[in-house]
Amino acid sequence: AIRCEPDDESGYSGLAGVLEGAETVRLRSGRVVNKKQLLAEAIRCEPDSSSAYCDLASELAPNETVRLRNGRVVNKKQLYVMAIRCDPDNSDAYIDLGEALAVGETVRLQDGRVVNKKQLFQSAIHCNSDDSWAYHRVGRILAAGETLVCDRRVLGWKQ
Repeated sequence: AIRCEPDDESGYSGLAGVLEGAETVRLRSGRVVNKKQLLAEAIRCEPDSSSAYCDLASELAPNETVRLRNGRVVNKKQLYVMAIRCDPDNSDAYIDLGEALAVGETVRLQDGRVVNKKQLFQSAIHCNSDDSWAYHRVGRILAAGETLVCDRRVLGWKQ
């Protein structure tokens, strides 16, 4: 697929999906690449693919960075922020970014909002109210007796 369509994101993402651990593959060009490099190539092909950013972020250790094909060096959290920029309705990106944050830590989204772990999980619920994983994550971080209030104005949700 990559040989026939060298600028098609799905070929790189699909090939990355079958590699495990430190496995590598030799491309027709002779270049040997690993899973992370394939996912970075998928982003090069489709820079607005939320799932490509999430897939690459999921492969990184908490303090690990990766160089994208455009030369930018990014970490796991930055990749999830990019995924949210590409698709503000991707509930998985909010959940995964929330999981990457420590309790009390905040992150600035590309729309300027500074959010914490709980707000990210609330945003995931807003994006997909049927996502039981988002409710589970919120439930794990609520203090005893604390309740969840989804205030659309505070989180900047669309009315």
